[in-house]
Amino acid sequence: LVFLPPYSPDLNPIEEAFLKIKAWICQNSDVFAANDGMFYDMYEALFVVTAEDAQGYICHSGYF
Repeated sequence: LVFLPPYSPDLNPIEEAFLKIKAWICQNSDVFAANDGMFYDMYEALFVVTAEDAQGYICHSGYF
């Protein structure tokens, strides 16, 4: 059993996915400012992270 630090973003794959999503939102901020359908814009932003990205994040974290 290995205990991790209480908050370790380097060991948490979701942090890398959030970083990519936030970068996409910043690059497309004009779409968010001009559109009232923020729910659908966020839904679209989630698809920025591909399966290959997710696999890379998990490998980078050292879980597998």
